[in-house]
Amino acid sequence: MIVQDNPTGTERFVMTMDQHTAFASRLAEEFGNDKFASIENEPLRYVIANHDAGWKQVDPDVHINPASGFPYHLSETPFEYASLTMRGSPDFNAKHGALSGLLSSMHTTGLLNGRYGLAPPGIMARLEGDKKPFAESVLAGELARQNKLKTVISVDETFVWNAYKHLQFFDMLSLYFHSRAEGSRGTERFPDVPTHNGDDVTVTISEGIHRTYALDPFPFKKSGVKISFFGRWVSPVAATENGRTAFEAAVIASQTTTLLAG
Repeated sequence: MIVQDNPTGTERFVMTMDQHTAFASRLAEEFGNDKFASIENEPLRYVIANHDAGWKQVDPDVHINPASGFPYHLSETPFEYASLTMRGSPDFNAKHGALSGLLSSMHTTGLLNGRYGLAPPGIMARLEGDKKPFAESVLAGELARQNKLKTVISVDETFVWNAYKHLQFFDMLSLYFHSRAEGSRGTERFPDVPTHNGDDVTVTISEGIHRTYALDPFPFKKSGVKISFFGRWVSPVAATENGRTAFEAAVIASQTTTLLAG
């Protein structure tokens, strides 16, 4: 799950990973203009919408962090739960097709290793003890999966890496909104976003007023597009309460963003 920070209140906006990936998919639908190619490839669109599908094994149980009383945030989820998703997401996407499975597997290996340079050091750098050998086995398994899938896909390596970079852009831009509360999102830069002419650029997003966000260069079809995402406002859960029951009792709510040309 994703637990949004909330500097000014006790409740937190909590999202399942399905809600997170649904927003990423909406971003992909709106992506594209005279500088950025729209996302037309169906296997890529599929994996953008399902890149965290392995969390379906974890999110329904609503594991509570005893230190906060809220569900575990994505990056704080105990390894025994998070590890289920590392193979689970590629397994799910590979059933759809080889390219979707390859990109999902690359997403897993990228998260283990800092998104291939697009982000700070990844999960592997933080693991200790017996968790690291397990992660290394996951990494080796996914690299073997990728080598196998590459033999049956019909696109070249340049396309694959551009597709991977698109997936990371939609994921990281979604996390910009989902992990931080309105008013605390600030400015962030997303490197290596592919353009029409084959060059990669850094897209900068800056938070404005009234839920507006300026992007430069602007990668979407039209300035002023509004996109919503969904979650639940959740209060801390006592140790005696059932996390799933408390989460499902909370009312589903939404937050809306307006994307502007910077």
